[in-house]
Amino acid sequence: MKSIKFGATMYAPATRPDLIALGNSLKYPNLRTVVFCTEDSVSLNDLPKAIKNLQLTFPRLVKAPIQRFVRPKNLEVLKTLLTLPGVENVNGFVLPKADLDTLPSYFKLLARHEAFELMPTLETKAVFDLVSMRRLRDYLAKSPLASRIAVLRIGSLDLMSVLSLRRDINRVIYDTPIGHAIDQLITIFKTAGFSLSAPGFEGLDQAQILMDELSLDVSRGLFAKTCVHPDQVDIIHDAYKVTPEELEMAEAILSPERPAVFRMAERMCEKAVHANWAAVTMERARLFGAWPKSALPFFQTSDEIARKTLS
Repeated sequence: MKSIKFGATMYAPATRPDLIALGNSLKYPNLRTVVFCTEDSVSLNDLPKAIKNLQLTFPRLVKAPIQRFVRPKNLEVLKTLLTLPGVENVNGFVLPKADLDTLPSYFKLLARHEAFELMPTLETKAVFDLVSMRRLRDYLAKSPLASRIAVLRIGSLDLMSVLSLRRDINRVIYDTPIGHAIDQLITIFKTAGFSLSAPGFEGLDQAQILMDELSLDVSRGLFAKTCVHPDQVDIIHDAYKVTPEELEMAEAILSPERPAVFRMAERMCEKAVHANWAAVTMERARLFGAWPKSALPFFQTSDEIARKTLS
C-alpha cells in the first residue's frame, strides 16, 4: 500500500515565495507531502515566473522528512523542469490529466529519468468510461514504469468539472455523482496492484464533514488525501491512526502462532482473507501510530475538533 506513506498532501502554486521553506519542512513540519504545482494553480502568464522560482528552489532543497513532487502543466514544461539543476532533489512528478492520450508521451520522456516516482492523476472524462479505465489499467500494468507509480491520484475537483458541477461542501464526496466513479476506480486499479489517493477536500470550515469523509476514505483503503489548509493536516493524520483493537487484531492475524481461523473481539479472523488488511493496518500504525487505549478515535471525539474554525 504505497499511498499510506504520503499522508496529508498539499499542493502549492510554484509561484509562492516560500517553496524552499515548504520543501525543507521548515513550514508546516507535520506535512508529509508537498506538490509544487505549475498546472491549474498557475496561469499561463505566470508560468515563466513559476519555472524560475523552481529553478531557484531545487538546488536549495535538503534532506527533510517530507516528500516533494512537482506537477508540470504539460509535457513541454516537464521537459524544462528535468533540465533544471537540483531537480534530483524532488521525489517525482504528478502527471496531470492522465489517460491513454497523454501518458505514453510522459512515460517515454521519463523512462530516461529512473530516479523519479510518478503520480498519474485520473481526472479526465475517460474516468467515466469503464472500457477506457480497463485499457489504462492494462497499459500501466504492462509499462516498464509500473514499479515507479507511487499512487494514482483521483482528481475529484476536475471530475466534478467534467460534469459541470461543484460539490456541496456540506456533504461527503461519496454522496456526489462521482462517488460511484471512485468506487469503480478502486475495483479496477487496486485489483491490479495500484494504490489510489483519497479524493481531495476543498472545504475550509467543515471539519466534521472532512472527518466523515476520511472515515469513508479509510474504509475504502484510500489514503494520501489532498488538503487545502495546514490545519487539516493533523485531522487527516489522526484518521490514519489505528485503534488498539485494530492493532491487536492485525498482530494476531499476522502471528504464526495463531491458528488459520480464530475468534477475537466478537469477530471471526481468518488469516487467508484478512492478511492484506492486517498488513495495511500495521503500516498505518508504523507511520501514524495508534490511539491510546484510554482515548477514543478521532471520529468518536470529533465535536471539539468540528467546532474549530479553519481560518
